[in-house]
Amino acid sequence: MKWRKILAPVLGAALLLPGMGATAFAHDGPHVDTTGDELRATLDGLLSEHYALAVDSMMKIYDGDKAAEAAMAALDENAADMEPVIASVYGEEGGAAFEEIFAKHNVGTDDYAMAVKDGNEEMKQESLDQIQSFVDEMGTFLATATEGNLPEEGAKQALRQHEDFVQDTFDLYVAGEYEAAYTSYLEGFKQIFGAGSAISGAIATQFPDQFTDPNTPAGDFRSTVNRIAAEHFALAQLSMAKGYNGSADFDFADWAQDQNTEEFRGALASVYGEEASNQFTALWNNEHISIQGNLAAASASEDQEAVDGAVMTLTDTFANELGTFLNTATEDRMPLEETIAAVAAHEKSVVDTFQQYVSGDYAASYETYRTGYAIMFDIGKGLSGAVVDQFPENFVNAAPEKMPATGFGGSESQSSTMMLWVALSALILVGAGTITYRQSKQQS
Repeated sequence: MKWRKILAPVLGAALLLPGMGATAFAHDGPHVDTTGDELRATLDGLLSEHYALAVDSMMKIYDGDKAAEAAMAALDENAADMEPVIASVYGEEGGAAFEEIFAKHNVGTDDYAMAVKDGNEEMKQESLDQIQSFVDEMGTFLATATEGNLPEEGAKQALRQHEDFVQDTFDLYVAGEYEAAYTSYLEGFKQIFGAGSAISGAIATQFPDQFTDPNTPAGDFRSTVNRIAAEHFALAQLSMAKGYNGSADFDFADWAQDQNTEEFRGALASVYGEEASNQFTALWNNEHISIQGNLAAASASEDQEAVDGAVMTLTDTFANELGTFLNTATEDRMPLEETIAAVAAHEKSVVDTFQQYVSGDYAASYETYRTGYAIMFDIGKGLSGAVVDQFPENFVNAAPEKMPATGFGGSESQSSTMMLWVALSALILVGAGTITYRQSKQQS
């Protein structure tokens, strides 16, 4: 293959990553903004956005939603945005080769959804073959590019697992097994963040003079906060659109938001205690999640007064209350005015994405979606950085600086801090079914 000959590593003067080298806090302890952390966060953002958009576009294709074409276009734009990141490490030809492989895979995903919708078994099999071809070709690409630091078989297995999560989520959705579909969706979200960890770790091992180790306790924590925040945004958009359309799976999309909220609460409880985490949950549910549902319902019934009230609550009341909560919890490490502005920007992106969808301006809706998704990683960086600065002793890296890459599942040995987060996530996942479903206003 052509790209085998062009993957000689060529690092430019600076990797195309936001906030490279920025240091928000003065202490000499652990940080979340090292070169490795920024590399991992950039990959986490692009790869997880791909996952969210892939599932979203497949659902919209199958449902015959008028926004399907714009969703597919956003998926392609996401792939194109990966090219300069890869090119900044492996050169323009390497970046172009990566994007070409990735873009063909998106076509296979879209074609599979169309084939299922049309009952075209031949096209369905062709799509599955195309997706498997992507798994094989991309696995080899990554192993070659990283000079074996990302083992080929491990990469292929993880890519296959990612594709299985996408397909299983969609197939279960089509079958009407909505609880299983959204459970698969949440599990797939966790898995794709493992890809960012593994790829960034392989690159850092390959270029130790350019990148610090991204898989430290502080880096793991930033990635965890980023995942929960980004997952929240993606689920909010799914849930609000489902609520507006009166979709049969609305209760289950809303249930998935409950799982996300509980994970956020658990993360905060492990740092600030149960009382503070329960205060957060009350605020989050009463002034945020439920209000988003009210906005969807009011939009469906064309109740403009209720729409305006919901928008004001989200962008003003909630932004001020959550910003104040975070400022207080982090003991001013998250500056009050800046934090309120960041939460307000998040809420505006949620509202604008939804309202542009309702108005039929689908291209603008997905443009706003992508901006709003990126905002979650800014908030994640700020929150994780503040917590690490506040409790540096909890994020000391006791593990070796570099661990052997074993695929997309992370290193074989992890620090005690990371094990705490893994255990927390597992407990939340096991207990997911205990949370009561909210009942849709669209259902009797």
